[in-house]
Amino acid sequence: MIGYPDMLTHFCYHSLLLLVDLLLLRSIWRSTYTTFLHFLVLAWIGAFAAVVLAVVLTGCLEQRVSTRFVLHGLAWHGTFFLFASAFLMYRQRRNDGKARRCFPSLLVVFGCIYFGVAIDALLIEPTWLIIREITISTPKITKPMTIVFCSDIHAEHAGDYERWTLQKIQEQNADLILFGGDYIPGTNAEQETRDLNQLFREVDLQAPLGIYAIRGTSGHDWRRWREIFEHTAITPIGSTVTKPIGEIHVTFLSNRDSEAKRLIPNAKQGNKFRIMVGHMPCYAMATQEADLLLAGHTHGGQVQIPFWGPLITLSEDLPRQWATGITPMSNGAMLIVSHGSGHSRGRGPRIRFYCRPDFWVIRLVPAEQPASRS
Repeated sequence: MIGYPDMLTHFCYHSLLLLVDLLLLRSIWRSTYTTFLHFLVLAWIGAFAAVVLAVVLTGCLEQRVSTRFVLHGLAWHGTFFLFASAFLMYRQRRNDGKARRCFPSLLVVFGCIYFGVAIDALLIEPTWLIIREITISTPKITKPMTIVFCSDIHAEHAGDYERWTLQKIQEQNADLILFGGDYIPGTNAEQETRDLNQLFREVDLQAPLGIYAIRGTSGHDWRRWREIFEHTAITPIGSTVTKPIGEIHVTFLSNRDSEAKRLIPNAKQGNKFRIMVGHMPCYAMATQEADLLLAGHTHGGQVQIPFWGPLITLSEDLPRQWATGITPMSNGAMLIVSHGSGHSRGRGPRIRFYCRPDFWVIRLVPAEQPASRS
């Protein structure tokens, strides 16, 4: 559901955008022959108007300037403008009196594609959660272990989707559950903290080897972020520390250490299977002495181009291919970067395209058992 901060803002914004649409369409209708270049100029004027109106309106009504207005304006009014202009152009006559058919038909095709992408990116994919699984064979353990890794919940209003996500995590019957930071967007931190804490208490996650949560970026996880997990089975960890958990060792990184591109000292101890978990994947750019590296933060880019990958990584200098999924490291370790179970909230773009939200189920098995990946 689209949650605009104020119904008056919502109504005024779309009313003014509709007025812009009608003015642009009137310009097309009154022109004798609308060229392709003419149409592009009008379309760009409309897009610019959407951005300007979003800034002006949200500022006048003392709301945060939000990309939600811009994205929904471009999506729905852009679709209307494409189909309406195609209809008007089809009704126009060329200088020789013949009906125009080719360009309006192309606009209809493009409009269908544009509308489909908008529906997917704004309404479907942001809550189309996928559970990713991987099985890792290692001689460093003697019995199987299941680990769930979930990052970037970004619960602005902890509701049905967040509850369903936590229930899916519980259904994995994991031995160990790890949370990778960025639990709330921080636009209304106190209320968001209370809501998410209440949800964690109601779902009551349990895991035999424990549930641990590291801190995300300071802009999202405020100074009282530990209150999110009060009166739950989840242990918040804000500094870099290594803990023996069952047959493995887990190194939890502070947000600062996860952002740094340096070797974490004393990360490797003995011949134990070593997991490092940090909010940002930047720490993996140093050759860490670990078997498995876990991170979030990138959201997988939120928008990916098929056969090319994420448009952005949200982390300076991070290789684009490292911002999503599994990346083998040069020393034999494996980096897994989650898309996150949520997406940008507050001022951020609430959009996903070709980049579904996820959490990871990691199954460690003794080396003599077959390993598979999915």
